[in-house]
Amino acid sequence: MKSNPGSKTPGVDGKIIENIIANINKVVLKIKKELSDGKYHAGEIRRVNIPKGKGETRPLGIPNIYDRIVQQCIKQVIEHIIDKKFHPNSFGFRPGRSAEHAIAQNNNLINIAKLYFVADIDIKGFFDNINHSKLIKQLRAIGIKENKVISIIKNMLKAKTKLPTGEIIENNKGVPQGGVLSPLLANIVLNELDWWIHRQWTGIKLKNEYSNIANKEKSLRIRTHLDEIKIVRYADDFKLYCKSIGSAQKFFKLTKLFLKERLKLEISEKKSKIVNLKKQSSEFLGIRITTIKNSGKRTVRTFISSKAKMSIKKTIAKEITQLKKTCNKYQAQKYNTIVAGIQNYYCKATMVSKDLGEIGYIMGRKLIKLFGKGSYTKDKSYCRRYRNYNFKVWNVAEVTLYTIGACKYKIVKSYSSKKEMFDKMDEELNETSDLKAIEWEKIKAK
Repeated sequence: MKSNPGSKTPGVDGKIIENIIANINKVVLKIKKELSDGKYHAGEIRRVNIPKGKGETRPLGIPNIYDRIVQQCIKQVIEHIIDKKFHPNSFGFRPGRSAEHAIAQNNNLINIAKLYFVADIDIKGFFDNINHSKLIKQLRAIGIKENKVISIIKNMLKAKTKLPTGEIIENNKGVPQGGVLSPLLANIVLNELDWWIHRQWTGIKLKNEYSNIANKEKSLRIRTHLDEIKIVRYADDFKLYCKSIGSAQKFFKLTKLFLKERLKLEISEKKSKIVNLKKQSSEFLGIRITTIKNSGKRTVRTFISSKAKMSIKKTIAKEITQLKKTCNKYQAQKYNTIVAGIQNYYCKATMVSKDLGEIGYIMGRKLIKLFGKGSYTKDKSYCRRYRNYNFKVWNVAEVTLYTIGACKYKIVKSYSSKKEMFDKMDEELNETSDLKAIEWEKIKAK
């Protein structure tokens, strides 16, 4: 919890992680007693409205730091039980999975499976509209049957919210987006959708069982006239990939109905649509996805989304202005950390060099205006990161500022269940003898 930047954000009681650490022994005893006696009572949640773009805001619910620690306790107990039941194409907020795996799966479905028609579905106010009764049923169905644990989670869900105006409201639905447990609960809610989509194509039962999914899908294409469909989901952001416009329209309507009838959720008609990737583009996790014809074959082409580019420009411009005001080492290092973070995330887009190059040109002019012409004098940190580039740079407080445009596309890696298997076996062998551990390393190497 201490390593999480959110630990510095106070809840309604105004306390942060340092207040907990100062009384750590008392806090540990209190948590043990409350959880074992079933007397835990969640405190109020602080409501904060954060900017979303185009003048809109998004409500964020921040529990007290003590409640976040209790949520972390519950998460660590139930996550390894629940995660095994999640669909393979769910990538958000799961151990060992990331946005990179989700983008790689998108690319595979376009390049290999040739699914060019996408149903983009946006759930209206997802976190704020999760049905509590439905969620509790899903928790029990997925394997969390201990009444004491269910009771604690119910208590967390029903915690009252304190608005910025000071007004206190009841929570009859939804989960706080600032809660530690919220992403896991969100995955539980939408796991039902994942497996329902799975049963429409890959999960269909056939007379002959196939050990290989690829062979089964090949057989389905030859022997049936069923509509092929795949889902890729990252938290509440998901896409349905289909072979034809007819299939996409059909599953768009069915999914809308499923969300309403089964999960008590509505979709945003304004933001939900069907996209033909041969002619249009679709956005996912800050990446704009489309296709081009290359040597007679249609392949995926990805860019940084327009919204993300605007956000990057604003962020970098703000940091440059702040850097001019302070001209200190801390601010220069902070600037480099932000630039590195942007590059490390958006290098997943095939056209990242072009997109960040355009931003780099604009930011370069701003740097010239504020700091004068650049030079070729670079510190060791810059040389290590950008050894294959020869850009002019600016040095502030003996720190060379990173170059936003110096970024190449990194081939995205698909999620490997084999790696997950090895990691689990590593944990099991953690307490075994050194000799067995050495033997295991040899097995993995083979």
